[in-house]
Amino acid sequence: MIGRRRGASTTREDLIAAARVEFAEHGIDGATTRRIAARAGVDPAMIAHHFGSKDGLWQAVLDLPLDPVQVIAPLRDVPPDEAGRALLATLLATWDSPKGTALLAVLRSALRNPAFAAQAREFVVHRAILPFARRVAPEPDAARAAERASLVASQIGGLVLARYVLRIEPLASADHAWVIDRIGPTLQHYLTGPLPD
Repeated sequence: MIGRRRGASTTREDLIAAARVEFAEHGIDGATTRRIAARAGVDPAMIAHHFGSKDGLWQAVLDLPLDPVQVIAPLRDVPPDEAGRALLATLLATWDSPKGTALLAVLRSALRNPAFAAQAREFVVHRAILPFARRVAPEPDAARAAERASLVASQIGGLVLARYVLRIEPLASADHAWVIDRIGPTLQHYLTGPLPD
């Protein structure tokens, strides 16, 4: 076991600082909790203690007020033919909540910071949207699932920009049902519809 730091308050900050370096060098998939803990000079179990998991630590590094993986987790049992509308309903409810408002503020800052935007994109697309797209896609092809996830991300990103940042009307003030009726079918097509070869 690696020697512990003086106090729990510094351990958390030390882990976040070490994780920033590790994630920058290796990405979220290449980073290991052992190396992060070693950089911080603490036992790897402290990551689970403070953050729950490597994903939780990643969320803390990005300073996200909520975990996109957990937002989408309740959709694991949604039938594929309802996936587009269900995903959009979940996202709208999240974005219009107090934590969602804070998340949108973080995402606005990402627009001004390319490095942060790249990290947020990797976390949101690869950890949340891609697994969801893989589950509901009609074909088992990994490359096709990645294509579907990127199309879904483009629609979601455009919606966030238009509704919450640029505030384009009538989209900005429309109720959820209006948005779901108009954009849900597009998300559904990206997730399960036929795509060109």
